[in-house]
Amino acid sequence: MNDLISVIVPIYNVGKYLRPSLESIRTQTYKNIEVIMVDDGSTDGSQKVCDEYTRIDERFICIHKKNGGLSDARNEGIKLASGKYGILVDSDDYMHRDAIRILYQNLTENDADLAIGNYRRVKPDEAVDMESNPNNTITIYDTDKALSELCELEYNYFTANHIQQFTSAWNKLYKIELLKSVKFPVGKVFEDVATAHQFIHKSTKTVYTDAILYFYIIREGSISRVAVKNTDMITAFENRIEYFKENGLEKHLENTYQTYMTVLMRTYTHLIETPDSPMIKKEIHTKAKDLYKEHKDVFKDSKLKSQCRMFVNFPILFKYT
Repeated sequence: MNDLISVIVPIYNVGKYLRPSLESIRTQTYKNIEVIMVDDGSTDGSQKVCDEYTRIDERFICIHKKNGGLSDARNEGIKLASGKYGILVDSDDYMHRDAIRILYQNLTENDADLAIGNYRRVKPDEAVDMESNPNNTITIYDTDKALSELCELEYNYFTANHIQQFTSAWNKLYKIELLKSVKFPVGKVFEDVATAHQFIHKSTKTVYTDAILYFYIIREGSISRVAVKNTDMITAFENRIEYFKENGLEKHLENTYQTYMTVLMRTYTHLIETPDSPMIKKEIHTKAKDLYKEHKDVFKDSKLKSQCRMFVNFPILFKYT
């Protein structure tokens, strides 16, 4: 099989990171791809790099649009996708040369809807081995087990800064109908948290490989580096809680409540000081008090439980670390 795979790349002012990212796509060992670059109103020359790639490789196309944010750019690219499968790549990151081939193999050979790869955080100038063949050890999940894994990994991420392979949108190969069935929330950050549970819930089978196929660059100024000071994460988890309730997925709420409480405490501590901050902090604290009162029994971890008590009773003294 050699199905067409659509690679969607939202691009906005990524400067020196863009060429390595696009090169990692252009040199993939899986060749039957279309690369949809969505220039989201770049002003730093990234738009010219996009046009250059359309000239040197006919598989690359570019649309230039008014800035609307990452979610809007992703949605526009997904609309244009004509492949049987789709993959999202952030334009300041890059992939192993075998990433698409391995994800495609895992998805098709196991008749899955979603294939997930492992990833690694790297510094901008860190040397990475792109030539060796990654070990491709797979685990297959049905919908329920995949949702459980998502919730557990997120809890571990927010409490211990572990990797969260199931949440991010960009280390995955999707059946195109699955990718087109969920819209990323425009104007919001933490769009991955807002949609990960939907993609997994709509998948009857998910296959995960521990092979490191994606390299996530840690850099100053990226959305994820500043977004901890934004309340969109709170909204994303509130929407997920409602989604679980509406779809009979209450068994996944225990871990979700724990992670949601952690997000409330974390956001409260790191909130940017503005004239509205006191009001927002008061709202966050009220949400935490209500959550703790209604679901006190789910906070079993001793550290989290003590943090909750401290935050609920003495928010001014509380510092999330």
